[in-house]
Amino acid sequence: MNRKNTLSVVLAFAVACALALVTFAPPVHADAWGKRTIVTFSQPVEIPGQILPAGKYVFKLVDSQSDRHIVRIMNERENHVVATILAIPDYRQETPSKTIFTFYEMPSGQPEVVKEWFYPGDNYGQEFAYSKQRHAEILAAIKGQTTETQVAVATPAPAPEPAPVETAPEIAATPTPAPEPETTPAVESPAAEPMDATPAPEPVQEPAPAPDDTKSMPKTASDLALIGLIGSLAACGALGLRQYRRSSR
Repeated sequence: MNRKNTLSVVLAFAVACALALVTFAPPVHADAWGKRTIVTFSQPVEIPGQILPAGKYVFKLVDSQSDRHIVRIMNERENHVVATILAIPDYRQETPSKTIFTFYEMPSGQPEVVKEWFYPGDNYGQEFAYSKQRHAEILAAIKGQTTETQVAVATPAPAPEPAPVETAPEIAATPTPAPEPETTPAVESPAAEPMDATPAPEPVQEPAPAPDDTKSMPKTASDLALIGLIGSLAACGALGLRQYRRSSR
């Protein structure tokens, strides 16, 4: 093999390698540049100028170096442009980790209105601009309320996760207080004398003490008998004394 053939083979191999790299290179940079996002709406939503029926859509930025706030909305196959919207630059301090769509929460029966779109990892997003009249109607209807929904970015292989849409919060019913029962004023009865439930015990009589025979004796005779006895004893004494005197002489 001569030198010319060797150069041709090397050149052909390099071209083949370059084509292979271009063919199999993942489209990561393209999605990051265009912010391509596939989102599924489970109910109709409103965008500037029209209402999108429930379904799957592709949001991405128009490939423009001068203006990075032109949003193009396409169908799932990306063969039909649904809308092209000139958005307003928006900013949030917290860096989102997932795709975020915020909505104006409209009254029941009306489609929710898309307000903002943030791509994962970007603090700068897109705010959808509505006409002055429609914006005033939205503000009057919502009174400043908005909802925020995080949407997972769909890759080409797996199916995208549906975008959760928050419903209006349920209003808890306030229970009706039960009527208070009517109270009848109590009639005071005349005060009754308190009754002793337990009868008082009868007093126990103590037995009378027995008479002490040793201390006193009942009187059985009068004082006259005693006087007579003393007189008799005196007479006997005098008689004895007289006899003694006689015998002594």
